[in-house]
Amino acid sequence: MVLIKQGNYQRCDSKYINKKIDGLNSLSSIVDLCATYMLDKNPMMCEGIEKKYGVVVLCAGTLSKRRYLFAGDGVSLDKNIQYPQKYVSFQKKLQHPCNALVVIDPYLLAARKVDRETGSTIFPGVPNNLEPLLDAVLPQTLDINFHLSIVSFMDNPSDIKKVHEKIKKCLKRIRPSLNVKLGLFYTEKSYSYNVESFHSRHILSNSFIVDSEEGLDLFNDKGYLTKNNPTLTIVFPRLCGNSRQDITKYDNWIRSVKKFVDDCPKSLFEGTKENRLLELSSE
Repeated sequence: MVLIKQGNYQRCDSKYINKKIDGLNSLSSIVDLCATYMLDKNPMMCEGIEKKYGVVVLCAGTLSKRRYLFAGDGVSLDKNIQYPQKYVSFQKKLQHPCNALVVIDPYLLAARKVDRETGSTIFPGVPNNLEPLLDAVLPQTLDINFHLSIVSFMDNPSDIKKVHEKIKKCLKRIRPSLNVKLGLFYTEKSYSYNVESFHSRHILSNSFIVDSEEGLDLFNDKGYLTKNNPTLTIVFPRLCGNSRQDITKYDNWIRSVKKFVDDCPKSLFEGTKENRLLELSSE
């Protein structure tokens, strides 16, 4: 039984790993929940660990099916064509073991509207963009907390609490059995030298990074990738089969988000700053 890590990875003997896995639920002596495991177990046992803890577990019986984990996989789209089959293929790769997520998109929650009938504030980015994205990525349930951090611009920083509540309701609706620790962070919508801000769009999990050239409105209600995204790329950077630049890119984004979250004042975030992904930072 071997724990593989590169960068933050470490090698441990089977006795140590067994002790860590047995103690996961207590959270007192926790194993690295962002690692990838190579275990001397059968595929069914490995799948059980994956479902409990949201970590990728490889064994001799599953390596051939998990070859995509060792290479980047991109989806390039023609803006004038809709691709239902591309959506299915891309979604399957997103639906792998996962226990933490960082979503960065300044435009994701930027829109703010008022319902003419009720007079209540509507944030269309939550049901139209964020919900289908989370529905494609999040596990149905875990034996541990799922960590979710979202960095986006909002029309008014005072909207953070309202948007936070709407996202919590969304999570309860689509994942009623998943205990999510949610943090929502305000960023400027464009480059700013006076305020920490993000302009690029990325999704980071404990195993992958997704890049989009034109935003993270990845899926619509008909179940295909939207034609407004000409190129989408998913890479599994923390496995040693990937290029050094992919690993570096992932580490750089983790480090950048950690600094942003650590420095974010209380007035510009709602929920929690806790996210196990951010503990990967070497700073």
